[in-house]
Amino acid sequence: MKHFARTLGMAGLGLLLGCTPGQRLPFDVPYGHYENFLREYVGDRGQLTCQVSIEENHTGDKWVPSVILAAAQDEREDYTLFLSSSPQSNGSDQRTFHLRTYVNDTAVISDHFLNAPNRNDQYGLRLAWHADGSISYQVDNGDGWTPKATVQSPGFKVRHVSAHASGVKGVAHCVVSDSDV
Repeated sequence: MKHFARTLGMAGLGLLLGCTPGQRLPFDVPYGHYENFLREYVGDRGQLTCQVSIEENHTGDKWVPSVILAAAQDEREDYTLFLSSSPQSNGSDQRTFHLRTYVNDTAVISDHFLNAPNRNDQYGLRLAWHADGSISYQVDNGDGWTPKATVQSPGFKVRHVSAHASGVKGVAHCVVSDSDV
């Protein structure tokens, strides 16, 4: 009963602070496929945080198993910032974190910004979009959140955020907030 009261209290606090209560979102996407498991339309500032736990990576020669957060302007996501993570495919115990941006479906940024130990396929991804048009990102590989890095001028305005999976089975606990702290 204590846990129920604490959960209810946290949900109420989330509503008071203006955020969507956390969602537990399972996914099971076969190798070679890409699926959306969250999409939410947003205002001019906010934050999307997902804690990810992968049960199984479906690997092959052409596709990398990953979970991807996106901050996008358009429905087709031709104007988008993608933050993703995948295990290194060479049999190592490392995980790679990636940042990519597209403007008019043309790649602008493509950066593998962090390699870190793969901690049992559990990690966090966070995007924050700001009223000045910038987008910041952080990752948590089990050592706490990295310092915020920011794309000052991504070339588009964020209108929705989404989460996708490709070639993985697992669950993500995601929270969307209208605060960009």
